[in-house]
Amino acid sequence: MRGILADRDHQRPASMRLGHARVKLLTSGVLACVLVCSPTALASPGTEQVRCTDEPRSKWLSEEQIKKIFGVEQYAIVKFKVSRTNCYEFYAVTQSGQIIEVYYHPITGKLVKENRL
Repeated sequence: MRGILADRDHQRPASMRLGHARVKLLTSGVLACVLVCSPTALASPGTEQVRCTDEPRSKWLSEEQIKKIFGVEQYAIVKFKVSRTNCYEFYAVTQSGQIIEVYYHPITGKLVKENRL
C-alpha cells in the first residue's frame, strides 16, 4: 500500500502530499480496522481448526497470564478472544506491519498454531 501511495505522492502539489508519517498512519489504520472489524476474514479456513480442550474454564490460565505469555507489549495492535474450539486466540500486528494469528492452549499456555498473514 505504501508503495502505491508513495509512487503517486511526488506528482501531487506539496500541500497535498501524504508524507511518510501519514502513509504509515493510514496503513496502521487500515490494518487496525481489518483486525477489529472482521477477524473472521483473517481466520484460518474451517478445515484447519485446532481443538484445544474440553476442560472447564476454571482450569484455564487467566487472560492476564496468557497475554503475558504471548507478549502483548511487543505488538502495535492486538485482538484477543477465545476461539469456538476452546483455544486462546490472538490477532496482532507487529511493529513492522505484519499480521499474525496465533492459538494457545488455555491450560498449558503452549503455542498450538501460528499463521503469518
